[in-house]
Amino acid sequence: MKPGHRPGGFFFRIFMKKYLFPLMLLALVSGSRAAQAQDPIVIQQEPVREQPDNRPRFDWRAVPAKEKIRYGLDFQTPQLSFFGGSSVFMIGAGPRVGYRVTPSTTAGAGLGFTYYTGGIRGYRDRLSLLTGRLFLQQHLPFLDRVIPGLYLWGEAEQIQTLGIRLLGVKQPNRMFDTGFYIGGGYGAPAGEPGFTMNVLYMVNYDTNPNTFNLFNSPLVIRFGWWFK
Repeated sequence: MKPGHRPGGFFFRIFMKKYLFPLMLLALVSGSRAAQAQDPIVIQQEPVREQPDNRPRFDWRAVPAKEKIRYGLDFQTPQLSFFGGSSVFMIGAGPRVGYRVTPSTTAGAGLGFTYYTGGIRGYRDRLSLLTGRLFLQQHLPFLDRVIPGLYLWGEAEQIQTLGIRLLGVKQPNRMFDTGFYIGGGYGAPAGEPGFTMNVLYMVNYDTNPNTFNLFNSPLVIRFGWWFK
């Protein structure tokens, strides 16, 4: 043994090299991983870019004209009464044809035939009338939100007498002035087939006494049906 050499120093170096250094290195590595695990992970999300709407838009002008044509029937409110020995009977009907100018607007024309008889036996009035009409039906979104199926209706009507007997005496046929109506109705949604009911007001009922109206009232109620 050399002078100044201690046996314990040899074993100390072996211990440091074989056990302590590896343990210290392992502790450092573990601490570094733990510190990394505790750091919050922030994911930065890129803003969503709006994709352009490439869906084809509905073009009403591209719809074939024959698909915009509508046809149906109108029925005047029937009237039947018996009172004080007299009786009244009236019925009317006629076709109508419309064209959908827009998805919610239909303009068209119609014809109507009305037969009326009233009075007492031997002194009865009989009328046969031919009616021509121009009309406009307009569906509005705010009306559909209130009650689906509501719409506005405007109309001009011209009446021609085909035959008239007053108190059993035949009268000459004559043309009556045009009547104008405004109002609304309820029935099938815009462009769909189905039932309709119109409640109309004759705006020139008082100002034009020659305009013919069998109800003796400015109000007119009609029922109808769109077949297309």
